[in-house]
Amino acid sequence: MSQLREFARRKADFDKLNVRVVAISVDPQEDAKTVWEMSGNKQFTILSDPGAKVIRAYGLRHENGAAGHDIAIRATVLIDANGKELWRRVSATVPDIPTADEIVGRIKASLGK
Repeated sequence: MSQLREFARRKADFDKLNVRVVAISVDPQEDAKTVWEMSGNKQFTILSDPGAKVIRAYGLRHENGAAGHDIAIRATVLIDANGKELWRRVSATVPDIPTADEIVGRIKASLGK
């Protein structure tokens, strides 16, 4: 959740780049809403994907990950307006999650800025 909090604090930076932050959770909608309110401060969209359709489409499902349940792989993905993946980073551990500065840098590089 620390990445989501950091992204919420940096919303103005993403807005300047015309970038929309969307988090995807395989948790039920009620749980995703709680995360949206607590960590994201309602600054971006959290998609509840309990059927894992979106994470499957992007190859981000970890089968039998937690207590035998499918979970989402912890990843940060940059997708353009046409749905084309421009960049991805899969994080093995929480400390490995990219910072907002890293993400803003990746976005600027992909936009040629």
